[in-house]
Amino acid sequence: MTAAIFSLWRNWAVAVGMLMVLAVLEPVIPRQYLAPVNFLFFIALEWMHTVLKRREVPCCSRFIKEVSIVILLLGVFMAALYLFARGDNLFEANGQPFNIDSPVIGILLAAPVTAIVTLIFFLNHREPAVCRRCKERFGNVIEHGFIGDLYRREWRYQTGLLFVLAVLLTVVDWGYYFTNYVNINLNRPDRFFFIWMPLTIYVLSVVYLGVRYYSLWVYYCKFDEEHLVRRNSSTLIRYLLINGDRLLVEMHTEDGYNFANGAKIKRFDTPAIVHTHYMENPNLATAISLFREHTHINDAEIRLAYVSPDNLTYNNIFHYFAFLPESADVADSKIGGEWLTWGNLRQLAQQGLLGRDLVSELMRIYKVAMAWKTYDEKGRRLYVIKHYKPTFRLRDIRKWDVDFNDYHWLAVDRTNEDKFWYPIKRLFNKRMRAGS
Repeated sequence: MTAAIFSLWRNWAVAVGMLMVLAVLEPVIPRQYLAPVNFLFFIALEWMHTVLKRREVPCCSRFIKEVSIVILLLGVFMAALYLFARGDNLFEANGQPFNIDSPVIGILLAAPVTAIVTLIFFLNHREPAVCRRCKERFGNVIEHGFIGDLYRREWRYQTGLLFVLAVLLTVVDWGYYFTNYVNINLNRPDRFFFIWMPLTIYVLSVVYLGVRYYSLWVYYCKFDEEHLVRRNSSTLIRYLLINGDRLLVEMHTEDGYNFANGAKIKRFDTPAIVHTHYMENPNLATAISLFREHTHINDAEIRLAYVSPDNLTYNNIFHYFAFLPESADVADSKIGGEWLTWGNLRQLAQQGLLGRDLVSELMRIYKVAMAWKTYDEKGRRLYVIKHYKPTFRLRDIRKWDVDFNDYHWLAVDRTNEDKFWYPIKRLFNKRMRAGS
């Protein structure tokens, strides 16, 4: 947890630091080197993102991807400025003539581009690919756990802070540029507004966020008796009861979620949920024993679906299938509920009446199964007809030989032969794997 909290500070220090280094260097280095330097910094951030996403514990790199897009755009703009500056009788925005030897004031471009990009990211409610892939790999700890909430909250905070600072620098530096700047050389006031002021703001932001994340660490991690994150380590075991083409669900009260009037929110979920002591790895014999004890159903076939690991707070989840015989009757068991078809479940999900964990389970099972049935491991179609989708039936899960714990199939669901950018993405992924 300590590493998770301070990794947020590191992301800001490195990503915004690279952005600030570019803005400070651009007025003093030759114009022809500006675009290559930007592209090198972009590659460095992408390499950092690749390293972070391969760690065994979740490390948020959403902010790094956001700043890398800013740097990529700046590289494109610098390349365009270099080509544009090779003409004759050219004038800057303030009307002053310039040539290829005139200094490029990087902060004048970096600040507004950063403000626009961060605003777009902040207002875009669609989850980016970097977050979806993190959820696919780490499951519940990111989707519904504390660490996922922390990463989402702090990403919004850092993005909002970067937007405010970028707007401030845009207004101040462009105001000075139009009223006092002369592009013959950089005098002392020029260096203050275009170099030292942005650099000072960056240093102050690093100190401020360092204090913020140290305070979070003290609040959550320093004292065990006051540790609001730390609970007794435990494992949650969830069983999906399947009988033919039906799934058993019952109404549950969702802890921590209330209506505006204070009433508890109730949603459908599986009736077989067991809390037990922390187990690092699933144990089928234990899962069978706990299921029989919890439900008093002895003739179910128990099979592991997948694992939602949690190496931070040590409260992981094991997801199991419980296949009941066609003639099974739960009337005499310790559980109850309603048997629903796949169509019923989809309708309830669209209406927001399924529990969050159950929705996550069904989405993962469906995506993995459909990717496995439609494509090979490299994302190539198994069928001649483009965009053809096989039938998904609950009763077939028992016969399928597919590992729902292998998130490679989730990657195939994203990148396959039916996607427009499939060839480019496949080539890029090969290059990234070769480089690492």
